[in-house]
Amino acid sequence: MNCFKLSKIHFRLYISKEIIRKCNTLQNSAYKEHENSHESQSLVKVAVIGMPNAGKSTFINYLMDRKVCPTSSKVHTTRTKASAIFTHGNTQIVFLDTPGLVNNNVRRRHNLENSFIKDSNISLQQCDLISVIHDVSNSWTRNTLDIKILRLLEQHQNKESFLVLNKVDVLKSKRKLLDIVRLLTHNSLAGKPIGKNEEPLDIEKKGWPNFKDIFMVSALTGTGLNELKQYLIRAAKPGKWLYPEEMFTDQSPEKIIENTVKATLLDFLPQEIPYQMKPQIELYEVNDGIINTVVIIKCVSDRVAKLVAGLGDGRLRQITESTQRNLQSVFQHFVRIRIVLESKEKKIN
Repeated sequence: MNCFKLSKIHFRLYISKEIIRKCNTLQNSAYKEHENSHESQSLVKVAVIGMPNAGKSTFINYLMDRKVCPTSSKVHTTRTKASAIFTHGNTQIVFLDTPGLVNNNVRRRHNLENSFIKDSNISLQQCDLISVIHDVSNSWTRNTLDIKILRLLEQHQNKESFLVLNKVDVLKSKRKLLDIVRLLTHNSLAGKPIGKNEEPLDIEKKGWPNFKDIFMVSALTGTGLNELKQYLIRAAKPGKWLYPEEMFTDQSPEKIIENTVKATLLDFLPQEIPYQMKPQIELYEVNDGIINTVVIIKCVSDRVAKLVAGLGDGRLRQITESTQRNLQSVFQHFVRIRIVLESKEKKIN
């Protein structure tokens, strides 16, 4: 038997009544056991913020050991805030994934949701810890924290924060990494100076002096992330879990599928075209442990539909196969997916 053991307290699954009934029986039993033992439980909520394409979702996915957050090579893959839930022993870590920080001009240019501007602030209000993901592979921005990040840290300076330098595998010079650390922390960590007898650096308005800790990681390869995971487990405080042990996300299966298709389109389509598309679930059902789904992608014209389909529908097959692999990583069950392109003139599937 297959079911998503996701509590209806948090969202409703639109699947058959029989599956809902079976899921609810298991969920209620698990949740009662979870409530009875909450005295020994610990909890920490971690808001993950950063600039677009800093590696926030890849960072969370590696810590989760499953691809909960959609990723792509383009910016703005994460469209709204979402929670990823990692439970280890008596400890639950809730990662609050947020869209990359943008201004209104960028939001309008990429046809992004209004929530892009406010979601990070909401997550910081809800969290216990703030994780700032910073891409050190970008030579233009690696020596400075963006003003939008600094403003959020100032607004929530009562919250404990730590800095994650991502993509450190790109930098071979330890000296350069140390200089970046000094710039981004104002040469201060947990109230103590970093290093001794160093030449002064121009640190004005480039960093944040109140980080409690720093981690140098590669979210792609996993370098440094096990140490960070242990840090988060130790940071958890006694408290009742927010979710049953079986839950790994607060997103519905339908929303996960739509977001995964969207992320795949970003990888396969050029320029602004994928940002104008909104995948919609036509069918979602679970039969004999297999997830079956049909997703409609509405195209603005027949020309765009042909571009997405590719020669002999080859690109559409690639998009479908890539989406299937990613969904199976998320759900850890076999997935059958059909993607249908719709334009005013015709359907392609």
